[in-house]
Amino acid sequence: MNPAWSERSIEDQSLFNPVFCALLLRTACRGYQEGDGAARALPLAHCFLILPIVLNAAMRSALPTLRTRMTTWITSHPEHIGDFADRSRELVYATREAIQLGCAQEWLAIAGDGVRPGPHRFRPDPPRLATDTVDIRDCYEAARFVGRWLPKNDRQSTILSMLGVTT
Repeated sequence: MNPAWSERSIEDQSLFNPVFCALLLRTACRGYQEGDGAARALPLAHCFLILPIVLNAAMRSALPTLRTRMTTWITSHPEHIGDFADRSRELVYATREAIQLGCAQEWLAIAGDGVRPGPHRFRPDPPRLATDTVDIRDCYEAARFVGRWLPKNDRQSTILSMLGVTT
């Protein structure tokens, strides 16, 4: 169960703001659809990997290029994987809340096979504000990258297992 908004710390309210998290998921979904021309939906289980990767500055800054397979990167960066399962569990509520808000605002849409960008249009997409910090822009870039980087042909269970996440 999600803690009530008033019971959350100011830091949690800022970093795990449902609007920001929903826009990060939308950006990742759009990234997932790039590359192979197929308008695939981001598998729901993969949605729960986006925020733990993108919102962790150390992990975000260590992301490779698209040429590096995710499985290769995971095995060569145990320092980021050791506590990944715990971080993922801690962010389940934020991810669920972001999906719910994103769907309610039509920024995201649940498809039979996962989550897709919703019909709402942003210009630019994701929206940019004059007050956006470098960290915010880095999070959007990382979300797009992770969406593009997530393997489309590997089994979900392989990626989740390598990251130490159990369903």
